Amino acid sequence: MRVKESFIIHQGQTTPFPLCIDVASAKGVYITDKSGKTYLDLVAGVSACTIGHCHPRVVKAIQDQSSKYMHVMVYGEFIQEPQLALAKKLASLLPDTLNSTYFVNSGVEAIEASMKLAKRYTGRAEIISCKNSYHGSTHGALSIMGKENV
Repeated sequence: MRVKESFIIHQGQTTPFPLCIDVASAKGVYITDKSGKTYLDLVAGVSACTIGHCHPRVVKAIQDQSSKYMHVMVYGEFIQEPQLALAKKLASLLPDTLNSTYFVNSGVEAIEASMKLAKRYTGRAEIISCKNSYHGSTHGALSIMGKENV
């Protein structure tokens, strides 16, 4: 079975007509397929590569950190110096009352946490969001997308 057919059969699709670009590599703002054709990546790896693919400083930081440990837990059980340094940096940039960072493992988890925080802080049940925007695929995140048929 060819790669394209396997991709269509074995990987869940999010659009009715997927591009089926067979990626060989990516560098900077470009993606190159296995035939050598280059594409401008206007999606930035769904916002995961906003400074480009394979940025040397990012690659080095990943190599350095992964030689120590990859991941232990984001929920405040273990002291991880890189995470603590980021929390302190964020606190230094924000008003004094915003001095603590709640780390989560995904954007949708951040959306869910912000919904809970907003409801608790305001005492209200309603959430304001942008109509037809994307906030994630969990039940809570889908509920604020402004689409009735989701």
